[in-house]
Amino acid sequence: MKRYIIKFGVLGLLLSSSTVFAGNPDRSGGAGATQLTVNPYARSSGYGGTNTASVRGIESFNLNIAGLAYTEKTEVVFSRMSYLQGAGVNINNFGIAQALGENGDGGVLGLGFASWDFGTIPITTYDNPDGTLPTFSPQVLNIGASYSKKFSNSITGGFLLRLISEGIQDVKATGVAFDFGVQYQTALNPKKAGHKIKNEDFRLGISMRNIGADLKYTGDGLSFRSINSQTGADRKAYFAADKFNLPTLVNIGLAYDLRLDKNENTYFHRLTPTFNFNYNAFQSNVYGFGAEYAYKETAMLRVAYNYIGDEQPFQKDQINPLYQSPIYGFWAGATFQVPISKSGTAMAIDYSYAPTRIFNGIHTLGLRLTIGGKKG
Repeated sequence: MKRYIIKFGVLGLLLSSSTVFAGNPDRSGGAGATQLTVNPYARSSGYGGTNTASVRGIESFNLNIAGLAYTEKTEVVFSRMSYLQGAGVNINNFGIAQALGENGDGGVLGLGFASWDFGTIPITTYDNPDGTLPTFSPQVLNIGASYSKKFSNSITGGFLLRLISEGIQDVKATGVAFDFGVQYQTALNPKKAGHKIKNEDFRLGISMRNIGADLKYTGDGLSFRSINSQTGADRKAYFAADKFNLPTLVNIGLAYDLRLDKNENTYFHRLTPTFNFNYNAFQSNVYGFGAEYAYKETAMLRVAYNYIGDEQPFQKDQINPLYQSPIYGFWAGATFQVPISKSGTAMAIDYSYAPTRIFNGIHTLGLRLTIGGKKG
């Protein structure tokens, strides 16, 4: 009976999502701090962000923070994304998670840093348009602190507080954003008598991201010299800077583990198809489909495809919005993970790639160290 209730509940959730979250394409370009919509982690970006329901560990920071609760002891991740390769933009990303208490009974704390590197840009002015002046570099830094917990064998939840900072040397905007997430897992195909493996194969995840007050730029870069024509008074005045919204997101995802082993007591081959519905308050809805194949949780291959809800997938019209943003289209990735001690410590290398209409795609390389706990 439980599996039928879940199936009907999920169906109703997905049907209602297209009406409750109808998308706002007319507001495209109306939000700031859009770096918050870019996932710089190599493993989950190879999934195209479609693994809202199945993401685990530090990778949860930019998708669904509830997955952080599955960190068994300590996890450290570093990744570097070449964003639109050829544009000279890179994202350096670092995260660490620590389980509290025995078996993570006290929850999991996480800390993450993401810094954008734009290189150096020549300063040009009206009087000096040739770039002969000194250079500058935009500064974009996000720092996140989070807590997640297993409330039962089936339900996890968590929240994240993120400090946002962006600007140049004399103009800057800072603010705070919150993320919340929940994951649910259960066994649609319960373990049979005599079988050793209990497989909780069905997962549902919901997350709300980038919730916070509007941001506003301030600084001396917005100032100018004002001289009163009547009194001759010379003073410093400022241009008025308007506030801008954060790119609030809602993700609803499903995942299902398919065991491909003929022997019911082994778990060598796994195939996990995923689905994700993404609502962005400042663009059309995005639907994503993905799949991951894993061999002994050591070698993994994944692929995903995202498309806009009001467009036909796989269109090749170059003026179509489908090809104007890196979050749409194909993503692919791979992971190779090996144990390095009998205590459960393992190291993994993750890679993801997405082709783009201009430049040379998006490449992400990550290194992941799991200290203690089970492999994978």
